[in-house]
Amino acid sequence: MTVKKLTMRQKILVAGTLFGMFFGAGNLIFPVHLGQLAGRNVIPAIIGFIVTAVGIPIFGVAAIGITHSDGLQTLSSKVGKGYGIFFTCLLYLTIGPLFAIPRCATVSFTTGVAPMLLDPSKEWLALLIFSAIFFAFVLFFSLRPGKITVWIGKIINPIFLLFLAVLRKNRKAGRKNLTRTDGNAASAVDAGRWCQRRYFILGEAGQCRCCL
Repeated sequence: MTVKKLTMRQKILVAGTLFGMFFGAGNLIFPVHLGQLAGRNVIPAIIGFIVTAVGIPIFGVAAIGITHSDGLQTLSSKVGKGYGIFFTCLLYLTIGPLFAIPRCATVSFTTGVAPMLLDPSKEWLALLIFSAIFFAFVLFFSLRPGKITVWIGKIINPIFLLFLAVLRKNRKAGRKNLTRTDGNAASAVDAGRWCQRRYFILGEAGQCRCCL
């Protein structure tokens, strides 16, 4: 059996594709929220997050590669044909219409669009328009599965990393320019209650309004 070795460019493309497939808005927001809730138990929380959100997906990819399976159903059918059909349907329903698909649109909208709306009463209309555009792009890419590696690894992932770097840079700039003249603002900053949204707007209780 001839083993084909990947070039460095191909390895970077595969790594970028896997990163783009597994790393989403929830991975950017949930670990921070998990750390805030964990408090002194941050180490067990980190271990649990790494095992469930990092380790299990990697083992899944490795299992498909080692067994040379064509997909999820082929892999799960090694346990049993009935189990393979049941598990595949259950998993696709979970990551599809029952959970992940609605979350993809709402998380992106809440973190990227909602803070910039001038009229909160029209948020439902903005979410409807955003969801239609969002899933139109999803449909466009989904109908071309043969180019998924190119789309994710060469186009979408670099753009995502660029936006993530800009967001990180603006985050640091916002911390430096944050004034401490307001007592509520100072207490909120000292307590480490940072808003996950783009703007740090404090309410009367010293918390960001989006978290009240």
